[in-house]
Formats: sequence, C-alpha cells, structure tokens
Amino acid sequence: MNARILPLLLLPLLAGCAQTPDRISFAQPPASALVQEIYVTSGNLPSVKARDLKQDRNARTNFVQYDVSIPANHALGQIEWPDGATDPRTDFAVVGQKDLGSSAALIKAIQAEQGDEIALFVHGYNNTPSEALYRFAQISHDFEITTPRILFSWPSAGTATGYIYDRDSVLFARDPLADLLTEIARKTNKEVTLLAHSMGAHLTMEVLRQLAITGRRDVLDNLRVVALLAPDIDPDVFRAQATAIGKLPDPFVILTNRDDKALSLSAFLNIGRQKVGDLSRAADVSGFDITLFDFTALADGSNLDHLVPMTSPAAISVLRDLVRSDRRGQIDLSQFDVGDDGVIRARPRKGL
Repeated sequence: MNARILPLLLLPLLAGCAQTPDRISFAQPPASALVQEIYVTSGNLPSVKARDLKQDRNARTNFVQYDVSIPANHALGQIEWPDGATDPRTDFAVVGQKDLGSSAALIKAIQAEQGDEIALFVHGYNNTPSEALYRFAQISHDFEITTPRILFSWPSAGTATGYIYDRDSVLFARDPLADLLTEIARKTNKEVTLLAHSMGAHLTMEVLRQLAITGRRDVLDNLRVVALLAPDIDPDVFRAQATAIGKLPDPFVILTNRDDKALSLSAFLNIGRQKVGDLSRAADVSGFDITLFDFTALADGSNLDHLVPMTSPAAISVLRDLVRSDRRGQIDLSQFDVGDDGVIRARPRKGL
C-alpha cells in the first residue's frame, strides 16, 4: 500500500473514536443530582448549537462557570451522553451557567473557595469545548477532585482532519494559559495540580517553557503536580522544552501507553517518529526529574486506547492517589511494578 494513502484511510478510524454530541444540553437537575462546578476559560465556549467545523480562533478570552450534573447511573470512566432529549437522571447535563466576565472575577471566585489547591485541565486534539467540559466533569467526579476546577479550553477544530490546525492553535493559546497560571500564582493562595492530555500536553510544555524564559519562576513553583496524559510531543521537542524549563515541578509525571493507536498515527504522520506518550523506556527522558508510568496493561481497546488514563476504571483507581499526592514519595505504588529500567508499570487488573 502506498504510504501516503495510509493516513487518509486511518483518519476515519480516528474520527470514529470521537463520535460524541458536539453541544452541551441544559436541564433542571433532580434533587439527588451530583453536580460538578467547572470554571471555563476559553475563546470559544461550549455551545447548545451544532459545531462549525470551520472554527475561528477568538483572541478574546471568556470566563464562565458551568454546573454539570452527573447521573446516578454513571459508570466510572464514561460520559453518559444524551440520546435525544436530555434527561439528567440518566445523562450528563449542564444545570447552571454564570458569566464571570473577566479574569479578575474568576480569580475572586476561586479565591473565595476553601482549600489551598486548584485542579486545572488542558484537553487534547479533536475536542470541542462542549466535549472538553463534560470530560473534565467526568474526570473531576471519578478522580474525586474536590478542589476548585478550571478547564482551559484552547481552540481545537474539533475534527479528526484538523490535526495541523490544532498544532497551530497550540501556539495561539500559549499566552492565555501562561497568563492564567500567572494570575493564579500571584493573586491567590492556591497551588495548581495541572492535568494535560495529548496535544494539550504539548501546549502545557510550551507554556512552562515560556514561563521559565520570561522569568516567571514563581509561577512554576506554584505548580503542585504536573501530569501529562498520553502526551503528543516529539521526544526531541520535549527534551528541548524541559531543558529550557530547568527545574521541573515535583512530582512531574508522564503517563504512557505503547498501544496508543492515535499516537501511532500521529507518529506515522511525523515520518515515523515515536511520541512521548508511547515511550517505553525511562532512558528516553533521562536527565530530567520525571516519573514515567506505563499504563499499557490497562488498555482495553476503546477510543483507540488514547483515553486510557481518563476512561479505564483500573487506571482511574490508581490515578486518584497521584492527584492527591503532595510529593512523589507519597504516591502509592502498590498497584505497580517498578522496573530496573526506571519505568513504573501498571499491573493488569480485572473485576473493576
């Protein structure tokens, strides 16, 4: 088969893993609803309208609070999307929305909340703002995150054919994310747990690099945990980014999966170069203070095995401790095998 044709044949497969509704649904919550309060900062907000695949990047940043209800029948790792009319008893639904208007209002709102931590999520490639909102609500619920939650939604095209567009959008979104982290560090008393998936991890590394070279070390020091989930980053680019950052936040965790078919396609499009998210040797990121987890054993074949850290019940059960840990020495490794090569590998698990 002509190698140039293969990516065109694989793109429909990649698109198939993201066949989810492209809009949010509003509803009145039942009395027993489990509600996740999510702050969203984005140029393009979640919408009740069908998405426009010709996305326009918006230089104006919006700040909005959404309340997302989780149905009582929720299955760990899943998003119960509406099938027809939204029923919050069985579906994810938005049950409240408040326009904050400015970054100052966002900072004031999160500062007023209890605790000294914030969880910030940066979504990946081929995500609409609506899907990213529901995904972070699912993560927050399943990871038992009780701290204030912020979704940084960057302008993905929300289509499998928009890979190059999304790579450019990563560059477009660097300043808003850097500014958000700076505002949190300098105007609140809360540290940040930063979770970034796929191409969102590339955006995150670019921003950490930007903070380092512009002298904002205090902002980097405010990062309590950084976890890159299936990062779609070329290893050479990652090493250059990490070198520029210097001292990395501790703990700094990378979650890999050798069966990640989405990253395999990304690597194919990149002249066959493997991505950081499917590395299998700690030596590939040697010289940096990084903990490398291999979640290959927890892959189940769904979503091209690209969402394992967020959708696998086994993966979620072991990641909760990561999110809650203070420092690497306190991470529970009882469900992992620590290899002589430095990689911490999850054991296959059944019955979850």
